[in-house]
Amino acid sequence: MDNSTVSEMPTASEEMSDETVRELLGMSEEDFNYLLNEISGKISRRDTFMRKAFTAKERLIVTLRFLATGESFMALASLYDISASSIRTIIPEVCECLIKALKRYVQFPPSEAGWLRVSEAFQDRWQFPHAIGVIDARHVKIRKPLHTDKDYLNYKGFYSIVLLAVVDASANFMYVCVGGKGSIADGGMLRNASYHSKFEHHELNVPPPAVLDEWHAVKIPYMLLGDKSFLFTEYCIRPFGGHIKPDSPESTFNYRMSQARTPAAVAFDGLCSRFKIFGTIINLQPDKAGKVVMAAVYLFNFLRRKNSTEETLGCGKGVPDSSYILPRLQSKPIKPASRLANIRLQIANYMMENRRLE
Repeated sequence: MDNSTVSEMPTASEEMSDETVRELLGMSEEDFNYLLNEISGKISRRDTFMRKAFTAKERLIVTLRFLATGESFMALASLYDISASSIRTIIPEVCECLIKALKRYVQFPPSEAGWLRVSEAFQDRWQFPHAIGVIDARHVKIRKPLHTDKDYLNYKGFYSIVLLAVVDASANFMYVCVGGKGSIADGGMLRNASYHSKFEHHELNVPPPAVLDEWHAVKIPYMLLGDKSFLFTEYCIRPFGGHIKPDSPESTFNYRMSQARTPAAVAFDGLCSRFKIFGTIINLQPDKAGKVVMAAVYLFNFLRRKNSTEETLGCGKGVPDSSYILPRLQSKPIKPASRLANIRLQIANYMMENRRLE
């Protein structure tokens, strides 16, 4: 072990504090020590002749407790004998290091084969073909920004940043983008996301369009499943709008798509259940609040990496509905291009045919 991670023997109160934080997050001692070893060298500070520096362990514990409980800086200060102003500085710094240390736990598949495995999981579990992820976005409450930037004021009337995510069939986050201003709506966050151009320019190794089966000649692209707040594009499909007749291909498609989007709801609900910070107003400026949100997502994937698929999707039961904590983006009806509309109808007809054969 690196010397920077070795500290004095913990007191009984320190051990209790460690255990409390681990219990709040459902974190093993092994996982806690792994995180500490990964970031200790980056968050340690030297003592000065004026004061003794807070240890890396203290910095990690106070940050994890903040994420787990959403307690105020003043409340944390009284618990850990660290000033509220110091905690306000420590938390974003530790979160930034956690994001870098856990980067490999939130990533898109690196190859076509990886994307095809994601698609097969959506087909097997949700009976939705050529899906490569669910895309969803929510508002996260933050304090009123300095100088009152009203771009952060959303349609619900509070200040927020937008959390955009792509989730796989087992409710794991594959991609997150945080920090869009709360006034963004109608898929605007998608256009500003870091991977937007990569999808458009085919730089993510997504498989090329392929037929649904040997009886269908039209090649269908592999696409993300969005709701009505996202634009209908070559790589993102949305449900049919308007009046839809019951027991029609369109209604079958919308039902299957609604079911296939379940992993996003499970992921967001699980995130809010484990990290109570999402039930509060994050008392930081937007850039630092974004680091807090991103760190929580990376920790979420890290902590549940050992769960089976059944346990993963079962965690949605008995969990508070995140839609009350993280409101959805506004939706807007947009008529798709005729070629995209035809692709969606081809999928709808395919689903209808298969339903009759079941």
